[in-house]
Amino acid sequence: MEFKSNKNAVLLAMKLCKKEFCEGVGTLVVAEAQARTVVDTGNLRRSEVYEAMPGNEGVYVGANESAPYALTIEKGLSGHKAQPFLEPGAMASIPKIINVAEVLYRSKMGGS
Repeated sequence: MEFKSNKNAVLLAMKLCKKEFCEGVGTLVVAEAQARTVVDTGNLRRSEVYEAMPGNEGVYVGANESAPYALTIEKGLSGHKAQPFLEPGAMASIPKIINVAEVLYRSKMGGS
């Protein structure tokens, strides 16, 4: 019997899973953070974005330059009480993120 390596196919499937997983994590965390964002004019909610790290090694989640005050809202300042939305959004997403990982890797890697 001849040995046939599936290493390259497995590595490619894992690479594709990482990309999809990062997209899923970013989408989930941004949605959860937006649901927790204090309502002003809506600028802060619209500014919340994600970006996959190089090589899909993780996900950056935060607010873009259209809401430079986002960190002040999240962490507070003297005279401004903190109203966290990003960290609680990320923490609330964990069960959904675990589910996304299980479903994604099972379907892409041939599990049952």
